[in-house]
Amino acid sequence: MQNNSKEGIINKNLPGFQYLTTERNQKFFGLVLTLCALSFFGFFAIKPTISTILELQKEVKDNQYVLNQIDVKIENLTQLGEQYSNLKDDIPVVTNAVPMQPDAPILFAQIQSIAQTSDITIKKLQNFEVEIIRNDKEANKNYYSYSFSVAGSGSFKNISAFMQKLVNMGRVINIETFSINNVADLKNGIAEFDIKGTAFFKDSL
Repeated sequence: MQNNSKEGIINKNLPGFQYLTTERNQKFFGLVLTLCALSFFGFFAIKPTISTILELQKEVKDNQYVLNQIDVKIENLTQLGEQYSNLKDDIPVVTNAVPMQPDAPILFAQIQSIAQTSDITIKKLQNFEVEIIRNDKEANKNYYSYSFSVAGSGSFKNISAFMQKLVNMGRVINIETFSINNVADLKNGIAEFDIKGTAFFKDSL
């Protein structure tokens, strides 16, 4: 006799379904479905957290790169500071040699000081037109200049000493002409002289 019962039909057509008939197997299947559901919904719940972690890791990496660059700059600044300390005593020498302004009064004061130490009498000090610093700087224009003249008198020995000190002074100048006009006192060897020169300055270091 054929088994026409409901259970027989299920076992015949759905062989695997018989494992779900017991309470233990039903609980196990329910547990699997629960875990699958938790995994599915947990992925969408955890995904924003994972994205945040990845972004934070990238931000930490970028910040570390910036920190390394700052360390390099600090090291470079430290080296520059040491170099500046070694050169700072020479900076006044450079700025006095080629100042950033014409400073004609200062130049004339220096010339008068040299004349005094050389026992020279200065009769005339004159500066001529000062070159104007242009806003539209000319090509390859590294410096500016103006002319000046000095007239005085003294012994040949003192004039020679005066000229030596003048060309070796801290301020950079160019002596264009030097002439002895006449001997004012032949007995004492006193002569009159004229000097024409050029002084230089920069608009910046």
